[in-house]
Amino acid sequence: MNPTQPTSPPQPPVTGERRKISRAARRRVHARELRIRRTQKDARAQLPLW
Repeated sequence: MNPTQPTSPPQPPVTGERRKISRAARRRVHARELRIRRTQKDARAQLPLW
């Protein structure tokens, strides 16, 4: 994990009801996943093909 990024607070235990995730939080998670995929793809592109 990148030390410059703030760590997420501990999540409450999941009970019977589903917690509504805000649209902003969903966008943050999605953007982070895209960023991770992009960096992994770039890292694989640097590997030699032989």
